[in-house]
Amino acid sequence: MRIAFYAPLKSPTHPVPSGDRRMARLLMAALEGAGHAVTLASSLRSWDDGRRPGRAERLAALGARCADRLTARWRDDPPDLWFTYHLYHKAPDWIGPAVSRRFGIPYVVAEASFAAKRAIGPFAAGHRAAEAAIRQAAAVVNLAGHDAEGVLPLLRSPDRLVRLRPFLDTRPFAAAAVERDRHRAALAERYGLNPHVPWLLAVGMMRGGDKERSYEILAQALSPSPALGGPKVRLPRQRKPLVCARAPQGTELCSSASRVRMPSPRSTPPPT
Repeated sequence: MRIAFYAPLKSPTHPVPSGDRRMARLLMAALEGAGHAVTLASSLRSWDDGRRPGRAERLAALGARCADRLTARWRDDPPDLWFTYHLYHKAPDWIGPAVSRRFGIPYVVAEASFAAKRAIGPFAAGHRAAEAAIRQAAAVVNLAGHDAEGVLPLLRSPDRLVRLRPFLDTRPFAAAAVERDRHRAALAERYGLNPHVPWLLAVGMMRGGDKERSYEILAQALSPSPALGGPKVRLPRQRKPLVCARAPQGTELCSSASRVRMPSPRSTPPPT
């Protein structure tokens, strides 16, 4: 089957790493692994934070032009199915529903969410677009169980909601485990760590807001300072958390706990 793939929140080709980009790439790989021919239909990012009046309308117009171009491009050889990943009021799909209707092909969505409270306010246009797309969907792949409650009433029948358990390609991890000692020695050399004691590793986005607060809580939990509430996790003296950051917040957070520090790589880490 030939599948047109689209991720309105963040394209799988976006230069900035994130969970959404990773999930989009995994879904494309999963579809290809099942024997389908997957084409990225568009890299248009429809994300709207609701703070810029008229942005939704501009994105809708841009999406309509993209749909026209794709319709012309695929007129003689359309895909068999359209697949959109992560659809909601802040990142509606302004392209897929129109293309699917024109070619009469199934429109499938993975990780759709619908919040009735967004019908009024800065996200109203995106809310209406997301609702229309979900109603049109031949199937909605449900990745987060809590989304089902809002999505189910919009579907023509309950069996259009397909629940998918979390998945991961374990091959890279299995390959890395075979050479664990070599990888551990290389990390110890790069970051000046003691390879003979346990390491604690926390991985996540480092930016302002809730994510920054999460790092602050982690730093406080690992800090021996009574001023920060005292240690909430008992750690041997030689056990040191390591923070690798590519954001200004990294240095600020590291200063909040003496046992959390920024590494000084002896060689430049590969880009991610």
